[in-house]
Amino acid sequence: MSCSLFAPPPLLRLPRLDGSCLYAETAQARPELPPLDETEETDACVVGAGIAGLCAAIELARSGLRVCVLESARIGSGASGRNGGQALGDFACGIEALERRLGPDGAALAWEVSQQALRRLRARIREHAIDCDWRDGAVVVARTASQAERLHAAMRHRQQRYDATQLRWLDGAALRAGLHSERYVGGMLDPLGGQLHPLNYTLGLARAALALGVRIHEHSPVLRLRGPGRPGGAQLLQCPRGRLRARRVLLAGGVVPGLPLRRLRARLLPVASCILATESLGQAVPPAGYAVCDSEFVPDYFRFTSDARLVFGGGAHWRVDRALRDPAERRRRLRRAMLRVFPQWDHVRITHDWGGWIDVSLNRAPDFGRLGPACVYVQGFSGHGLALAGMAGEMAAQALLGGPGACPGFELISRLRHATLPSSRLLRIPIAAFGALSGRILHTS
Repeated sequence: MSCSLFAPPPLLRLPRLDGSCLYAETAQARPELPPLDETEETDACVVGAGIAGLCAAIELARSGLRVCVLESARIGSGASGRNGGQALGDFACGIEALERRLGPDGAALAWEVSQQALRRLRARIREHAIDCDWRDGAVVVARTASQAERLHAAMRHRQQRYDATQLRWLDGAALRAGLHSERYVGGMLDPLGGQLHPLNYTLGLARAALALGVRIHEHSPVLRLRGPGRPGGAQLLQCPRGRLRARRVLLAGGVVPGLPLRRLRARLLPVASCILATESLGQAVPPAGYAVCDSEFVPDYFRFTSDARLVFGGGAHWRVDRALRDPAERRRRLRRAMLRVFPQWDHVRITHDWGGWIDVSLNRAPDFGRLGPACVYVQGFSGHGLALAGMAGEMAAQALLGGPGACPGFELISRLRHATLPSSRLLRIPIAAFGALSGRILHTS
């Protein structure tokens, strides 16, 4: 779901990209939860009240533990509540990359994790009666014949090796009729994928956690974590106004809000994701009701909301200093990208545009692991987190409850190796630039 790349040093504050967010304006009522302002004790602490953290908290609470969630801002204030609202299967790096790293058996388990992530997302919505405008269907589209050939081959590979018989090919004529756009020549439809209102989904998870007795403290950034590698005994989490002692700790904070350990943060490249929303299109809304993401390395993506708005992210460029700090420039780039797909809507008014940060690993594979016998982390969803983050939270909770080997999926993904980015801005920006440029060269013809 990335629109623009930026690689600041990890200790500098990232520019704010808030803007006017459609999700915040249309969100259901949210509770005001107090910050941690004294010394407390708990069985398990989860850092981060996004999708991963809240799903982990629910899983831990159901096991009978006392659970506390520490959130540096508000529930869903990070990528969980500000993303494009698209639930995609597979991984950002593609299952082919995991075949090379994990072998055929490991890749088969990883594929099942990605598919179970979509099934569990739907099950949570039903179980907790979350009103988040879920709709079935997501399609990855190709702009050129060569992209379509590669995408079609990837679909056949998934059908043959992983029995992904639900995947279906849409030709250019079907896409033109369904989307009212001449931009695409083919696409892979996944009926298991879909779209939703991400902030309302996250708030629904928070209500489910609170109903199970989970304590959530907003405005409580973790400044320091002591004792994650110590076997047994309490770990200490220091916040600005209070402290928390916990026997188990699960880190699910991502790039923003801040991760308490610098060495984990150094494994992620912050990516700025920028999105716009239009006024209601009324009867002009295309008949295809699925979410759409193109197959570029840094994609355009869009969907149509239940009130007939277009939500569109795209217009990627790595030289983004002005775009990140100038809302007018950000809106201009997004509008230009939108009109490349829908030139007939030049007259349509843009009512909202906003941005936020997502965490991307250099190999675009998820990054899970252990910092000690009673401390685990999940991060690096690289734009595929709407479904995968919830599954990651549940698996991390199982790994934390049972110890090493308790959750095969978590242990499998923990085997993936990840590079560490340099702290110097002089080096991080060229890495981001090279990654975006080389990806465009390899994925565009």
